[in-house]
Amino acid sequence: MQTIEVKKYINVVACVLKKNEKVLIASRPKMKTFSGYFEFPGGKVEKGEYLIEALDREVFEELGVSLDFNEIYYLKNHKILNHNISLHFFLCLRWFGKIESKEKQILKWIFPKELNNYDLLKSNSDFVSFFKQFYFSNCSLKLHRNLVAVHLHR
Repeated sequence: MQTIEVKKYINVVACVLKKNEKVLIASRPKMKTFSGYFEFPGGKVEKGEYLIEALDREVFEELGVSLDFNEIYYLKNHKILNHNISLHFFLCLRWFGKIESKEKQILKWIFPKELNNYDLLKSNSDFVSFFKQFYFSNCSLKLHRNLVAVHLHR
């Protein structure tokens, strides 16, 4: 009998907050690895936690806002094989509260086409290529025809 090794992945969530035509990126805080690199806010999913719960918790911890669950879309999963990380990207169009830098990170609202102008974590590069295929308008989100977006309700 042949046994198959199953890799256990660490689930990580990342939130793309969109306001008007721009998205929010945050620098990694000084006390964390890869300090100074930019990423989308988020973090590790805790044991027993749903992805959406982790997303809301992480965004609150980092930015001090709560997400509007009626305006969140699951965008893409990316597995980082050499580190056994499963990275889940969400798009958030609305939140409650004023965004502030809770971890003393640099926050920047940028146009998606400007993402390559920043030192983003390498783990985000595949997603950035995928993400830049989108076209955002002021009125609505126009999704790329290959995207499967799931509208989440609490």
